[in-house]
Amino acid sequence: MNKYFSTKISIFVFAAPALLLFTVFCVYPLLPEIWMSLHKHDGFQNLGFVGLDNYMDVMASPSFWTAHKNTYLIVAISLLLGLPLSMMLSLFMDAQTPRFRRFFKTAAMFPAILSVTVVAQIWLAFYEPNWGLFNSILDSLGLSSWTHSWLTEKKTVMPSIGLTFLWQYIGLNAMLFYTGIKTIPKSYYEAALIDGANFVQVSLRITIPLLQNVIKYVLILSTLGSMAFYSHVRVMTAGGPGDTSRTVIYQMYYTAFDTSEFGKGTAIAVIFILECLLISFVIQRYVAREKLEF
Repeated sequence: MNKYFSTKISIFVFAAPALLLFTVFCVYPLLPEIWMSLHKHDGFQNLGFVGLDNYMDVMASPSFWTAHKNTYLIVAISLLLGLPLSMMLSLFMDAQTPRFRRFFKTAAMFPAILSVTVVAQIWLAFYEPNWGLFNSILDSLGLSSWTHSWLTEKKTVMPSIGLTFLWQYIGLNAMLFYTGIKTIPKSYYEAALIDGANFVQVSLRITIPLLQNVIKYVLILSTLGSMAFYSHVRVMTAGGPGDTSRTVIYQMYYTAFDTSEFGKGTAIAVIFILECLLISFVIQRYVAREKLEF
């Protein structure tokens, strides 16, 4: 019994500093925001308690749901298109000779280390409707009917921004997968080669199953990173045309700073935090539940 309690006490003692830091820097700062979300606030003074009215007002706004639709579209692009491409890129890098592997690792990381502003400006030039790269290629191929004003048309603006986001971070995710691949014991691959397994079979039967913990980490990172999507929208479209390309974070910024309704802006922030916590819980609960030991 004494050993049991001493173990529990030891765990608490060692965990207490981290728990204290988490409480001070993560939990405590949320409390004033929650309190502000229950008040009418213009950023300078509290104009009175309104209860849940701010939450009801923001959820009654069509822009709020447009922002959610755009945000989860970016999440879908990142997960359904970005993660498989990142995985294939990491498997491709692992199969190369050391010389080419160094080149591909550098090329994969280069977009991720660039400033968002730089990346956005590059892709703004690609999307320019008169002389941009994409429309010029389509014109040269005789596909002028396929050209668009990519960032001013409602049907193309969010996929276009999503492609920019995907290009910038696909290499980063590939490097995370590649790092996980290098932790898998080589003996597994040697045994598979002796049994006559080819590259596809090795990837599907050994590499990907043994990467489940890394996949879980990248899944959380990509999902929450996509939900916090803001900078590309701010630089490339400023939420336009109209409110067509606003995301949840951009809607929060617009509500708080452009319309000076800080109470409603913080209400959006609280809703966003709850959504992120729920998504993180679901991923933690249902993805890669088995503990792997090599």
